[in-house]
Amino acid sequence: MTGAPADRAAGPLRHRPVTVHAWEDVVFLHWRRDPEALAGLVPRGTRPDVVDGSAWVGLSAYVFRDTRVPPFPPSGRLGSMTEVTIEVLTVDDRDRHGVAYRTIDTANVPAIVAAHALLGVPYTFAHARSRRRGDSIAHRSVRRPNRAVHPFRAARAVRLGSWTGTGGTARPRHAASVRVVAGESATSALAPELTTRAGIHARHLAQTVFWQRQHPPLAVRSARVERLEGDLPDAVGVPGLFDRAPDSALVVDATTVRYAWGEVVR
Repeated sequence: MTGAPADRAAGPLRHRPVTVHAWEDVVFLHWRRDPEALAGLVPRGTRPDVVDGSAWVGLSAYVFRDTRVPPFPPSGRLGSMTEVTIEVLTVDDRDRHGVAYRTIDTANVPAIVAAHALLGVPYTFAHARSRRRGDSIAHRSVRRPNRAVHPFRAARAVRLGSWTGTGGTARPRHAASVRVVAGESATSALAPELTTRAGIHARHLAQTVFWQRQHPPLAVRSARVERLEGDLPDAVGVPGLFDRAPDSALVVDATTVRYAWGEVVR
């Protein structure tokens, strides 16, 4: 793919969009890694994208609103949710710069089922919530034992008040919590490389597929990290990710994102 990184997701979709979302309060944290260290975490037919001399693994967290599946109107069940992700920046042999999600943690069970069945994207059930006060943005996700494996059973148990978790005690497991303060406009060449990705590389039905992402050029702001804790990266093959400060911290206040089918990579 050609063109400036800031415009790589602004081109027309090749197919009709399958979902449309408003993204709000988007936090991007990224860490430099050796490409060989991440090679085993990306789908076959892709490789870690080397940007500014490094491969990159990141946490992104945001609020989805006004979700709709064209040609239908926005859905109440899919309409609003917090998502917390761990992702690796990827590229394929056609030079499509994407992301490979290691997990997308959210509390929205219909989204989990649909994403697994239709997209091959690894959604996981967790309590996820967000808060914004001025330029301060916070996101938190907490998994609980076995709920990620059986979201329908867990949701029913919660509704009936009978959930106790493993061993009779509800014990949190694999959490991520981030709070940042958004600052001035980010002007570095690295910012659009890390935040503007052309789509998702995923494994689906024994194939690597590419889902195209479209949104206007992002207004990216720098950010200062005030809190970052949790062990969610340990659960998805990136242990110790939060042991040091990220090499990049960025915020996007809002945008509208469309996803469409791309093609089979391999």
